[in-house]
Amino acid sequence: MNYSKMHEPIFYVGKYKMFFLIAAVFLSTFGLYAQTSFVLDYVPQSTKITDTLYLTGSFNNWNPKDPYYRFTKQADGTYELKNKFFDASWISFKITRGSWSKVEVENDGAPLTVRKISFNRTTEKTLVLQVAGWSDKLKLKDQKKKVAIILTEVPKNTPPNSSFYVCGNFNGWVPGDERYKMKQLISGIYQVEIPVFSEPVEYKFTRGNWLTVEGKSYGRPRPNRMLSDKDLASKKPIKNAIDYWEDQSYGIFNPYTLILILTALQGFFLIFIINSNSNNNKSANQALSVLIFIISITLIARVVIYDRVIYTENPKLSLLTDLVFFLYGPVFLIYIERLLQRSKRSFLTYWYHFVPFVLQVVVYFSISLNPTHTFIERNLFQSLESPPYAIYEVVVLLALVFNIFYWFNIKKKIKQYFQNIELNYSTDQNIKYLNVIMMVLGVCLFFWTVIVLADIYSAYSEIPINYTTNLLIDIVWVVFSVVVYLLGYFAIKQPEIFRMAVIDEELKLEVDKAKINTTDLDEQKNALHEIMAQEQIYLNPELSLPELAAKMNTSVHALSKTINAGYSKNFRDFVNYYRVEEFIERAQDEKYKNQTYLAIALAVGFNSKSSFNRSFKKVTNKSPREYFNDLQKS
Repeated sequence: MNYSKMHEPIFYVGKYKMFFLIAAVFLSTFGLYAQTSFVLDYVPQSTKITDTLYLTGSFNNWNPKDPYYRFTKQADGTYELKNKFFDASWISFKITRGSWSKVEVENDGAPLTVRKISFNRTTEKTLVLQVAGWSDKLKLKDQKKKVAIILTEVPKNTPPNSSFYVCGNFNGWVPGDERYKMKQLISGIYQVEIPVFSEPVEYKFTRGNWLTVEGKSYGRPRPNRMLSDKDLASKKPIKNAIDYWEDQSYGIFNPYTLILILTALQGFFLIFIINSNSNNNKSANQALSVLIFIISITLIARVVIYDRVIYTENPKLSLLTDLVFFLYGPVFLIYIERLLQRSKRSFLTYWYHFVPFVLQVVVYFSISLNPTHTFIERNLFQSLESPPYAIYEVVVLLALVFNIFYWFNIKKKIKQYFQNIELNYSTDQNIKYLNVIMMVLGVCLFFWTVIVLADIYSAYSEIPINYTTNLLIDIVWVVFSVVVYLLGYFAIKQPEIFRMAVIDEELKLEVDKAKINTTDLDEQKNALHEIMAQEQIYLNPELSLPELAAKMNTSVHALSKTINAGYSKNFRDFVNYYRVEEFIERAQDEKYKNQTYLAIALAVGFNSKSSFNRSFKKVTNKSPREYFNDLQKS
């Protein structure tokens, strides 16, 4: 992204050229995948001349004898399957001789893990393969060692007449392998025996393909089931219960994702509201729009990859959610400086803040060049021995430190502003929402820290904590989305926060009284009292130090010196003293007897009940009620 002035086009290619460019990019995503051919240049000598070979896989629901995917034997002894299109970015497959009892295996008889291939949309591909052996021709490794798997319970929403399969490392993770289709013993109880080729045994239940695999609530994937040495040694049937099917859960539309979707939509609406209003701080609101846009796009990316079908086809979209790691802090800092310090610096002048983001983009781009199926495998493996996952872990750790640094830096700027604001404004500014947002972000950082520590612990412990960390990750995203809801709430309740003027000059409270001539000070005090008493300028709730200085034809700095040295007060306390005096006078006047204290307080220049009560007690050392009760008694 080009971080120049955000109200200018990032690229200019003309009104219609831009439209056609976007349309071309969009439509290109719906093109056919590349034409693919398969060649078997070696098959075992045990293969008979009369044998027919087939391609089976995710594209034909693992049908081992699909005539559309039948190989043709050539004169040179090779087998060819030509000019096939697959409506997917990648497929998994195997070679059979017409049934699962005649599927390809390793040369020692061990199961062959399903083959995978990723496609692109521009290049024709010819895949040359070799078959090492056939399961019915070779003596299977450890063939006599088997274990019974029993299924005792399935979800209530399981489609009627469903068939259940077990797949795992014992059959190369083929989800619809007829050899491991479960047989019903009695109503609701199913069983199948699976071979043990290696330990531990890993497996999952499906209804015939990966779209119907068992999962967790809301369509989330569940970890592989595992049989330990103890389970295998007991020689007892292994009982299992399925809680959810991925395709029968809420899927992409569930309570969690709906929160993120609504947040993103509100974010886009809020951007429109912010930029449609006339305001005095357009620069800050542009930065805020960029910030909300980043959050909204990230939340949409998070929702998109939540669906298994979308993730399977476009898994690299998952990388988009991480791009917020090194963007949020710098953009939020720019917003704060523009809002509180009247900064007019363009995004480009902050270029060094975005160096980590650029480096992350370069690293992630190199990862995205991996074939789609390889990308999925390495991400699902989630081991520190897997290079991409190790990179993600490093990125997450660095991003945590990066965001903690920006959080404290921004917190410091907000604190300084609240300390200085009393020197310039006579009433509270409606920016306390920033403290609420900082608190929410602090909660996110806390959970993020817990997640990182949990990951580090799990790397050196055998105790599985994937469920806990996944839950915490979901919590972080929900809490993070609250930021947009808060901005939307305050935009409706206090729209003036997006139009607020900013401080022209920051002044120090300490003033060197020795340098102020006593005679000059008395004259300035008299002039100041006269304008306050006669013009009652303090009745303006938005009165600021620069405005009062302009009224007196003096500088902000000189007026501040007069107030501090002559009254030992800051600007706000000085103005609020006059407001309290005016309040006391009106509260005792019969003309105002039908008005509440709050109505009178607002009429004399206070902008909130809390500001009035605080100032009244500061002047009189009593609350309004205590003051007037004592006045009546005397």
